[in-house]
Amino acid sequence: MYAGGASHPLRAPCLEILDLVATGRLDAVTSAEVVQEIFHRFARSPRAAEGAELAQATIDLFSPVLPITHGIVARMPELARRYPTHSARDLIHVATCLAHGIEAVVSPDTDFDRIREVRRIAPEDHAGLSSHVRR
Repeated sequence: MYAGGASHPLRAPCLEILDLVATGRLDAVTSAEVVQEIFHRFARSPRAAEGAELAQATIDLFSPVLPITHGIVARMPELARRYPTHSARDLIHVATCLAHGIEAVVSPDTDFDRIREVRRIAPEDHAGLSSHVRR
């Protein structure tokens, strides 16, 4: 959302990451929850059409989008017990990562720092991303 939304300090780093994905230098995936978050953020606003375009670009770039399955949702109660202060959205992201063997997430959300199962890489953390980028 930072790459396509309103002006933001994370816009440039997020655009760089998307360029790495688009050029095949960074393997990355996204889930249906991320696409839903884009729609939710822009829904019922004057920028709804922009949100639909951003969601479509996300779907196209990260095809196939990882689904939210019964198995993923079934992991959430245990994650909620382990991390009671985290949002359902964060927990669905973590459950998706666990289901697909994903060890790192790129996110500005520092709440992910308290989750043991995945490592957060901040969008502006070039050193953290560098080990995942093909030269």
